[in-house]
Amino acid sequence: MFFEKIQNVDLGKVAIVADGKTFTFGDILNIAKQRAIFFEGKRDAFLLCHPSELENLLNFFAIMAAGAKGIFGGKNLSEEQKNNFSVIHNCTIVDFTPNEEKPITVLHKPSQSEYFLGVLSSGSTGQSKLIWKDYQSWFTAFPHQSDIFGITKQDSVFVLDALAYSANLNTVLHTLWQGATVVLGKLTEASNWSNLFNQQGVTSAFLVPSHIRLLVNDASFLTLGLKSLVSAGEKLDSKLAQIVLNNFPDILLTEYYGAAELGHVSYAQNQDIVEHPTTVGKAFPGVEIEIKEEKIFVESPYISPEYRNIRTVFDFGFLDSDGRLCVFGRQGRMFNRRGLNIFAEEIENAALQHPFVKEAVLISNTHKLHILELIVVVKQEISKSELQDFLLKKITKDKLPNKISFSLSIPRNEAGKVDFRVMAKKPVDEENLVR
Repeated sequence: MFFEKIQNVDLGKVAIVADGKTFTFGDILNIAKQRAIFFEGKRDAFLLCHPSELENLLNFFAIMAAGAKGIFGGKNLSEEQKNNFSVIHNCTIVDFTPNEEKPITVLHKPSQSEYFLGVLSSGSTGQSKLIWKDYQSWFTAFPHQSDIFGITKQDSVFVLDALAYSANLNTVLHTLWQGATVVLGKLTEASNWSNLFNQQGVTSAFLVPSHIRLLVNDASFLTLGLKSLVSAGEKLDSKLAQIVLNNFPDILLTEYYGAAELGHVSYAQNQDIVEHPTTVGKAFPGVEIEIKEEKIFVESPYISPEYRNIRTVFDFGFLDSDGRLCVFGRQGRMFNRRGLNIFAEEIENAALQHPFVKEAVLISNTHKLHILELIVVVKQEISKSELQDFLLKKITKDKLPNKISFSLSIPRNEAGKVDFRVMAKKPVDEENLVR
């Protein structure tokens, strides 16, 4: 599946650019064969915790070559967290570079049903859970990803090196499977992304919406040669999408909705994102979407093995008359007020339609669970009363947040997703509540 594909690519072609280093497809194969000796005959699961995400990726190739399973632990795990995880999940910690001189001669040839990757997903709960992926759940989607995202073997694809976020790792593996070039970047070097794009001839990028904002705020944004931009992880608001489309009229802009447990579920592109801001598009190829009691269920070959009978992550939503999926939000982000269910995404999407609102997040504070607070980042000054009046045109009064707060930024984790653990701990100011 993976190695069979890249063995047929020109082995002298550049496969990965990262940390100032360049690796060809031939280099990837040689490193995988050389390091695979270390992973053979030991525990079949390995927790990848090297300080360099590039080294974690190279070790992962070796793990696949040996027929073992890898788990990207992230760069910020403490020693205690690593040790606890290793004991709970019976895996070996790999925070070093194996130095084996004798390469394997035959690369492992997996079956579709073979597990190869463990994904750490927290959703909106902040509590990590381990989700196993088999080859079917990822690799059967790759041909569709190439067609829908407009990725060919001629492309150079930019993706951040936070590979514990499964969508980033998926982009890396898909790009290499396609025979294209991966350019790994760092969030800490966001101010230099435009230069990196131009230096490496980046034609496509995968970024969550908060990172797209960083890119478009760079004055060099207009010099980029992007033909494809893919977004996931959270809703891509229509204003940000329109900025991208205005500056790149010929770009293929794609927003997709999915989950680590379910894989790709739906997608929207270009003006459809702008014209239908409360939806996440139509079903991804091979996916059937079903709504039962307002919960979203899917049937597809991309679902993780342990979720094929469950078929849902308990997101709430509905299909509109044209088959577009509207997502209310996850069970953990549904709040009950006097018997009324209030979905965070509905309130956030309403706020984002205000021309001055840049970001919006609704939380329930851990100190006062009945208090709903809408935290917004604005690009132009607006009063709380003005925003409240605007919301009342979009939602009913009984769904109005108890409090509206302005912030300079929204706390986010390494993957660029909202860090709800940080947000929920802020104290409540009772004097400024909307009653």
